[in-house]
Amino acid sequence: MNAAAVQQLAPLSHPLFDVFLLGFVVACSLVAALFFLRFWKSTRDPLFAAFTLFFAVQAVNYGMLLMADHPNEGTFLHTIIRFLAVLGLLAAIVWKNLFER
Repeated sequence: MNAAAVQQLAPLSHPLFDVFLLGFVVACSLVAALFFLRFWKSTRDPLFAAFTLFFAVQAVNYGMLLMADHPNEGTFLHTIIRFLAVLGLLAAIVWKNLFER
């Protein structure tokens, strides 16, 4: 890959607002994780545990994104973490529908 093909990332146009919104997403993900954790504690249903883990991973992932140089872009690592979290959630949903009847 040559240097001409690599474009410089544009600076944040509204850095304070972007960081605020990412912080809001982190807080909402943590609230959702706590919400599903409460249901998991009362039912011990593995699907609620999967949702809890998914939202906790998303919160940590977006929290790590806040510390990046360009928080509105993300890196390949952030994308892989999100992809694996979604795959885990889909696997839990399929497991629940196919094997727990």
